[in-house]
Parts: sequence; structure tokens; C-alpha cells
Amino acid sequence: MVESSVNLHTKEVDCCGNGCVAFTSDRALLTKCDVCKAPRYRADGRPAKKTTYWPLLPWLRMMLADPDIGVGMVSAMNEARQAAAAGPQKDLRDWFDGTTYRKLYAQGYFSKNTSIALSISTDGFQAWRQRGFEGWPIIATILNVDPSTRVQIVSQLILGITPGPGQPADLDSFLHPIAEELNELAAGVSSVTLAGLTDPQVVHVFVVQFSTDMPGGDKLLKAVGSNGEYGGRFRIVAGVKLKRRYCYAPYAPDDPPPSKRPRFDVKGDATPRRTAGTITAGVAKVEHARAAGKSQAAVRNLAQKERFQGYAHFFWPSPAEKARYPALKYLWGLGTDLVPYDIANLQKMAVAERKEAEPTTGLRNEVGLAVRQATIELFAESCRQ
Repeated sequence: MVESSVNLHTKEVDCCGNGCVAFTSDRALLTKCDVCKAPRYRADGRPAKKTTYWPLLPWLRMMLADPDIGVGMVSAMNEARQAAAAGPQKDLRDWFDGTTYRKLYAQGYFSKNTSIALSISTDGFQAWRQRGFEGWPIIATILNVDPSTRVQIVSQLILGITPGPGQPADLDSFLHPIAEELNELAAGVSSVTLAGLTDPQVVHVFVVQFSTDMPGGDKLLKAVGSNGEYGGRFRIVAGVKLKRRYCYAPYAPDDPPPSKRPRFDVKGDATPRRTAGTITAGVAKVEHARAAGKSQAAVRNLAQKERFQGYAHFFWPSPAEKARYPALKYLWGLGTDLVPYDIANLQKMAVAERKEAEPTTGLRNEVGLAVRQATIELFAESCRQ
């Protein structure tokens, strides 16, 4: 009954039996995993494991054709477009007050009320009472609906789940089938029936945010994470190396009060901002070193300095990915604004271990207060995106 009523078309892709990578893009012809060396096929010639994807377009067609949901989605985009056309926002009411959407609107995207805004979310989960199995669901949230229904099942669409049992070594490899559909949706889909309109319409779909926690965001961005020498996503903030890790105290840990030499400032222009261009240039250095046959240690050290490990096709893609997904170019100029900070992880990454960085109780308290203030300011900057 369900299958006869709803389009449940799925797409299956071969992947590593240990969940390391999906055999997509440059890995499409591999016969074994290039991470763990597990064979792609069983002895009988069947794939060792597959992962399943559920397309977004059939669900969007049903939502837009629904007399209640479809009319509301068109009305919501009309409201978002009017808000952007009215000028700078006075407060933060919803996603359409963020700078990411307004940048895209100014560039000519979201030009019709039939446009759709998406948020893509992903994170790892431990299944079976945390016995070691880990999967990563990729979920699309339709933003063209009222906030009261945005978190309900009708607006939360599972696009795919990495198969486990381990976390993906290259999350990008599992995102290629999703990128293919997002590329088609951004280019425009014709002959879509909208409730209340007699003629079929052309619908464009754009992503305005990737939502995840800090480790998940680092996987999406191909970022080194908080152990990089310059660990900040939005600003070039130099860390202090203590033993085998970096910390990001707002002022020099060895400089007691009252001097408190500031090491960075998250407000104003004193601390340089990262842009999509500067990150892409840094990624190009890392990829060039890798292609030139530099040692793994040399590439890793360079990645720590640049903060990013390599190409990521939603943010700073390779030339081949640019050619493969040309309609996703609207994402490539937005940089890390697409992946907001997670406040809980910001608090944890802000300071080094107390015994190393905070020799006295008084200094520890002052560092803690400064860190909390810097965290709040970073989070506010992230929210504005």
C-alpha cells in the first residue's frame, strides 16, 4: 500500500565493508578500500556492503502539490524575499535574516517564490547501546515551512546513512550521490505541480546551512579541527602549543595580570578573517604537496598550519568536482559561514588543560572569564551567518 502511494525510489552505492568510504567519484573503479584495504566484492562477486540513498525531489513534489503545505511553502519564500528586499535586518527572526541567505539573494538566487531553502544536517550516532557501531545520517530540513512544523517528520527528510560499523574515513565520498541531486535541484527542475497554480512551475532548491557539531563540521569542511596551529574557522587565530596539542587562550597564558597581552580579538578587524578565497588557497597548497609526493608527516604539518586537509566539494572543491557539480557554485564563495559553530564544543576547545595553562587559581578564573566572553562573541558572530 505504501509503495503504491508514495515514490520510494532509492539508490544504492557500493561502500567499504568497514564503512570507511563509498566507491563514488574517483573511487568508482576501485576493487578494495584505499583506507583499510578491505575488498569491495565478496567471493561470489556481490558487493561486500551497500549504502542506500533516498532522493529529495519526489518528496518535494508531494509537499508542493499538497493544498496545505505547498501554499505555505510558497508564502514563506515570498516573506523571505520581501524581508531581504526591505534592506538590512533589524533583528534575527528566522533563517532569512541571516547573512548567508541575504548574500545569495543579492547574487540573484531565490529569485522566485517557488525557490526552496534547505538546511543539511549530519552527525555520528552510536547504536546498539554504544557497542561500537557508528552511523552518520544525512538529513535535509525544509526551511520553507512554519517553524512549528519544521522539526516534524514531514519537513525532516533522511537522504542517506553511512552504513558503519565505523565512522567514515572520508565523509565526502558518501555525499557524492547527494551532491548530484543538489546540483540538479539548484539548476532547476521543471514541470512541478504547485497547489493553487494551474500551470507547472520551475523549482530551484538551494542549501543555506550545514548543521552539525564541531567534529562533524570538521569532517564536512575537511578541517584539521582544534589541533591545528590556526584552529579558528572564521578568523586566523594562532594557537599556543603545549606538549602535543594547541590551545587558544585569549591572552598569553604565561603573561600574568595586569598586563594581559591579548593574542586575538574576535571583534572588529584586528584579527584577520578567513574567506573562501584564503581557505581555497591554503587547501591548494596542501593538495599540491600531496600530489608532489611529499611525506605524510610533511602534508600533515602543512594541513595543521593551513587548518584544512584538502578539497571538500560543498565548500572548496577540486577542479574535477567543479566540473561535475557546476550548479553548486553558489556554495563555493560562502566558505565556513555555511557551517555555524556549536556552542558546547566551543566552550570545550577554548582553553588548554588547566595544569599547563593556568598555574594559579586567580589566573585560572580570569582566563575562564575571558574565554567565556570570547566564546559568546564567537557564537554571536556564527549566529549572524
